[in-house]
Amino acid sequence: MNNVIEINDLLFEWNNKKQFSLKIKELKVQNKQKIIIFGRSGSGKSTLLNLISGILSPTNGTLCIKNTEINKLSQKKKDQFRANNIGVIFQQFNILNYLSPLQNILLPCFFTQFKKNNKEYFYDRTFALAQKLDIKKNILLQNNSKDLSVGQKQRIAILRAIINKPFLILADEATSALDENNKNDFINLLMNLCDEEKITLLMASHDTSLEKNFDTSINLEKVLL
Repeated sequence: MNNVIEINDLLFEWNNKKQFSLKIKELKVQNKQKIIIFGRSGSGKSTLLNLISGILSPTNGTLCIKNTEINKLSQKKKDQFRANNIGVIFQQFNILNYLSPLQNILLPCFFTQFKKNNKEYFYDRTFALAQKLDIKKNILLQNNSKDLSVGQKQRIAILRAIINKPFLILADEATSALDENNKNDFINLLMNLCDEEKITLLMASHDTSLEKNFDTSINLEKVLL
């Protein structure tokens, strides 16, 4: 089975200083795996996801995403690579209230020329996926997103993460603000769509009750050097 992520001898230091450092000898994530990363607050879970996405760059070591050594790309190339290949789900979902739900979902498509040139396909894909998640067309087309329920926002966030057909989704504490019912709904929807779309999932969380939903778990503090 091919590895989607391969990390070797990784070192990250904020501004090359040692007040905070993240050191990982080796970490591999296989294609279509669903992995949850645990660790205490401040252990570096979010930092690791930001390194994998190319938002941050390691101080030393190698970090390959689908055989692409992302830390060797220019910032522009990193942004293009992320837009084409990686979906991100944020802790507070980051739904933009002044955009319609449809515009929120399609936002990643405007960062890649390929997606711009296939506008009709991605509109159709949005409506088809929304139907699976029980989001009606009139909800997608409303003028803004400020009155969406928590359940609707979590569905919009999932759709935005998968709309560009990524091979990898990174989720950073995406259930921390949800009650038990919404948390379970969110996880079930995300897992089902990752299975259908054959997406690898890497989620950072402090909630150990989620472990049963994943193929495997990683205690970040145990893989640190």
